[in-house]
Amino acid sequence: MPRGVKAETENIESTAENYETVHAGTIIVLHPGSTTLWLGRATDHAPFSIPHVIAWKKPQSCTIQQEPQSLLCRPGLNGKESKTQQELALSIVEQGILTKKAKKQQQLQDQVAMFNAESYPTVLDEVSHNQWTNVSHSPSYVVGEQAMFINDEDPYTLHWPMKGGSLNLHSGIGGSLSCICANLETIWAYAIETVLNIPLSSLKFHNAVLIVPDMFNKQHIKEMLNILLCGLGFSSAIIQLESVSSCFGCGISCGCVVDVGHEKTYISCIEDGLSLPSSRMILHYGGNDITRCFYWLLRKMNFPYKKCNPYHDKLDAYLIKELKETFCHLNPEIPAGQIHEFQVHRPGVKPLLFELKLGDEVMEAPMAMFYPQLFGIIGEVLVSAPSLHYDDAEDLFDDKQLLESGSRESKTGKGDQPLMDIDDLTKPNEKISMKMTTDAINTEKGLGIDNAIIRTISCCGSEETQLKLLSNILVIGGGFMFNGALTKLQERLKSKLLHSKTPKMADSVEVIVKARDTDIRTICWKGGAVLSILDSAQELWISQHEWNAIGVRVLRERSLFLWSSDR
Repeated sequence: MPRGVKAETENIESTAENYETVHAGTIIVLHPGSTTLWLGRATDHAPFSIPHVIAWKKPQSCTIQQEPQSLLCRPGLNGKESKTQQELALSIVEQGILTKKAKKQQQLQDQVAMFNAESYPTVLDEVSHNQWTNVSHSPSYVVGEQAMFINDEDPYTLHWPMKGGSLNLHSGIGGSLSCICANLETIWAYAIETVLNIPLSSLKFHNAVLIVPDMFNKQHIKEMLNILLCGLGFSSAIIQLESVSSCFGCGISCGCVVDVGHEKTYISCIEDGLSLPSSRMILHYGGNDITRCFYWLLRKMNFPYKKCNPYHDKLDAYLIKELKETFCHLNPEIPAGQIHEFQVHRPGVKPLLFELKLGDEVMEAPMAMFYPQLFGIIGEVLVSAPSLHYDDAEDLFDDKQLLESGSRESKTGKGDQPLMDIDDLTKPNEKISMKMTTDAINTEKGLGIDNAIIRTISCCGSEETQLKLLSNILVIGGGFMFNGALTKLQERLKSKLLHSKTPKMADSVEVIVKARDTDIRTICWKGGAVLSILDSAQELWISQHEWNAIGVRVLRERSLFLWSSDR
């Protein structure tokens, strides 16, 4: 080992032995997501939340017209092949899943379409409660919900710094890494000052916990930690994984964590409080895709709000998302064909009241998580495992260096099981001994959430371990929060295992519907808060001084996960 590296390693270890106890009252826990930032003190019962978005004022010299960012936009969905795939998948869902009597179902859908076609809005006398954000004082930026309601005609551009569980890097305005980091620092600083009422000048007396997805890009983790310690000036910080934090928040040490976000679904297995790298899988679809699918189904049933355009109008996008969360379900006991009301509020005009009849589309849209072809996504890799490559000039022990030195540790998960890569997913798995029967994966057609869970668990250790994981399937995130959704997931998992070569495993399946009466969207934050105050976590804090002196290499010694084999 080079002399300088040895000295730095010894410095890290000696510092850890002489750590100072971090008090819970000084800890701020941040869980940033694609659409929502959850934050609060570790001593808080529940976190606060704000939309994770910022609007920057455009310079007067800027003449570039930028298309407003819609939460529902996704390229490649309007082609003929996409529509054909959706129609085929819809016929499978309609005939084989939702309604046993096809003739009765067709009559119901005809009635729904006819009612909606003849439904016209009623203009209400009250003033709309929606108002555009007042930017007459020309602030340089606006954060959170106020940013979402800035009129598109005002000289501001909207930016969501995270997308799909990672930093939202793109080629457009504000899509560079430096701009994204500036957005994150500004949003977090605003939230800490206004929501938690903590002056930024006092952050040198506070400590930060940052919760990130298991498959988060480690280069980006480094940038985010740099924001906390150097940009905002926290005294020290810890990085926690979402899956491990969720298990702690639920009070379990072994389980399969299924995080259904707005744009991606992450699946990871936890054993003895540690994330198993070989079990991780990413499904590149989530709650936003369900919203988009629901709107497609509404239009097929003559959605009465004819001017709705959620792909170019952000208020319409918020409306469709609200309708999905209000009406969609997977509870067969709820009768179809009911009449509902909804209002359309536009700033400056009177609200419109619509009557809407809903049929099976309220169940068909969330069923797309089991039949992802219903999303109509063509030409994209929809199922993947995290990339194993990690190369950082500041880290002398990155994967490149380890490979060159002959080390095999960066390719190994727990025990002797190699990590899965995309090649392992697309061909018969010869490297991993599986106890359960799993289907082959078409990475472009997607993999239903039930099949993905079975395949993930089948990659984990012995049959005894798999039984433990099946009995603790924890679904978190806000993308699959529908009445009856988790019960449907449990039924489908049991059914598939009953028809496999290991039917006895079906008796072990249990999806955790509600954990300790905690909102499933905040379980991860709560677990991060619990982890941060444990005695065993005291030696894991990375101080601002250590970060400035040693940099990213300190993460290898202090992370609660294997830095060299995670990304």
